[in-house]
Amino acid sequence: MATTLLPLPEVLETAAPIVERVVWCTIATAGPDGQPRTRLMHPVWSWLDDDVPTALVSARPTPVKVAHLAANPRVSCFYWDPAHDTLAIDATAEWVPADRRADAWDRIAAVPPPVGFDPAIIWPDGPTSDDCGFLALRAHRIVATPAGKPGLRWVEPTP
Repeated sequence: MATTLLPLPEVLETAAPIVERVVWCTIATAGPDGQPRTRLMHPVWSWLDDDVPTALVSARPTPVKVAHLAANPRVSCFYWDPAHDTLAIDATAEWVPADRRADAWDRIAAVPPPVGFDPAIIWPDGPTSDDCGFLALRAHRIVATPAGKPGLRWVEPTP
């Protein structure tokens, strides 16, 4: 099915409710060898706080994740719900520096559940825990597809 290119606010009318219902998404990365890897993650999106949608994602900096994002910082986030509404968000990911982890922690905790959550359920010792990490995502393409309807697409304008 074809998609319709629309301004960001119009695509978000469909995209944001899907995220709020589904919460968890599959995120794909590609390693230095080009091989894909997927994982279930919980991005906390900020839709209009910046010029493009951004998200914070709690993420342990495992050797595989670190290697994949160092080789290719592009990720693809995919949401699906049982009604067959889908949402694909392509983004660039970067690790939040250690000195900004407490801010990422607070921002995620400040969003009401189920979209936001208390990161202490993962890291009881707080944002200075050895394996605590956060990814910052910056969206560059969104396709929101309500069940049985054409997709609505936004692409970050080229400067």
